[in-house]
Amino acid sequence: MRTFIASMLGAVVCCNVHAQQVTNKNFSIGSYGRVGIASGDSLMYPRSLNLNGMGSIGGRMEEVDYFELAMALHFTPVSSKSDTTQINIQSRIAFYTTQGQLIGNVTSKSFGGITASLPELFAEARNIMGSNWSAWIGAKFFRGDDIHIIDHFYFDDHSSQGFGIQYKSTQLSVMFPGSIDTSTTLPPYFYLNIVNGTPVLGLRNRAVYILEHTMPVRRGYVKLLGEFHRLGKGTLQDSSSNYNYPTDHGFVLGAKLKQNLNTGLPGSYFDFSLRYGAGIANGGDGGASKTFLTYGGPNLETQNFRKAWSVAFTSSVLWNLNGNYSINAYTIFTKSRGASDSLNITPDYLGKPLFNRKTDFAIGARGTWYITDWFHLLHELHFAKRTDGTQQPAQMTKLTIAPTLVPVGGRSVWSRPHFRLVYSVAHYNKFASDQLYSLYLAQRGSKRWGHYYAVKTEWWLW
Repeated sequence: MRTFIASMLGAVVCCNVHAQQVTNKNFSIGSYGRVGIASGDSLMYPRSLNLNGMGSIGGRMEEVDYFELAMALHFTPVSSKSDTTQINIQSRIAFYTTQGQLIGNVTSKSFGGITASLPELFAEARNIMGSNWSAWIGAKFFRGDDIHIIDHFYFDDHSSQGFGIQYKSTQLSVMFPGSIDTSTTLPPYFYLNIVNGTPVLGLRNRAVYILEHTMPVRRGYVKLLGEFHRLGKGTLQDSSSNYNYPTDHGFVLGAKLKQNLNTGLPGSYFDFSLRYGAGIANGGDGGASKTFLTYGGPNLETQNFRKAWSVAFTSSVLWNLNGNYSINAYTIFTKSRGASDSLNITPDYLGKPLFNRKTDFAIGARGTWYITDWFHLLHELHFAKRTDGTQQPAQMTKLTIAPTLVPVGGRSVWSRPHFRLVYSVAHYNKFASDQLYSLYLAQRGSKRWGHYYAVKTEWWLW
């Protein structure tokens, strides 16, 4: 008996000796989020006033609840005390819902459900052994500047899974965006193998090769962008099906200028960008700008997107006039065409109808009046116009007033968190009203005016 007890105690001690106890302090955490309570001019859950297909372009005050939590581990090289390599492993989890509430007395089994995603999980090594070389592998928010007041990453949003290397201000990356939605109207990232009548998805099929170079200029920089997209052909096993598409490709060329402005209150800047995408790289719709989200329909005779193209122009300015007032303004123009000869509606690879041509135009501004350090008055005015196919244009003009409490203080458009009281009113042209060309109109019916009321907060901490 004593031998048995001694053996058990020995096993426990052994387990305790070898158990991994977390003592690491090389850890950081960050977050972005927004939550609030909103109402429209009815008791129904309020919808966005913006035009269909434009996302938050036209103002983002109606964006629904969203939460991100980012965590990073930081490693210190042990080979040399003088080694300045920065090594990080970062992950980010996001929660949102497309129906109703995200927080409160709801669960993932409630109506609409709660969606959790892992948009980032990557490892990176910066300035390896003190050199100008850096490298990363994984999935990340691989993008540059955005126009914050419309939540639009307008030029170089490559966010997906892949790897990259960088030397000084030049970086080469290879991304492998994937899709697992057999109902998509995009060209296939995969090919359907019909097994016992059940569609079975292949994995990542598109490769995106990206070369970016940044050059300093007076008070700013110029960034040059080039992309090559390749979509592999179907497998031999698909030779008797309708999904054995041939190889397809596309390319992107673009340039962006950003310059700082000399104003009394620092932080002012101006930028503009121009980007052209061809073939399967003509993406950018729904308020997003990702070039791998191909727009329009294919040429069903050649089964490719060789004739597709898109042009995107953006400009924005943040002008801090003085310690009392700042204005953030933008202009966006995007014109896209699919590979089909149709100028209106055309079928996709799966036979579903979609528009083969569209034009987006939007202009808007947010003014921030610093009444005190902790109380700001936000006010926005936007005009958005969307033309799909040969239809008449849908138009929306929107005014937003948002008295805002800024508890951390400071006279900056970036001070967070915000506690906002929001009122938005939108006016639609007759075509937009008759065709129910917004989520709000689809909910409320044909109206020329839309209203939105909310109490909201937005924060970030990085």
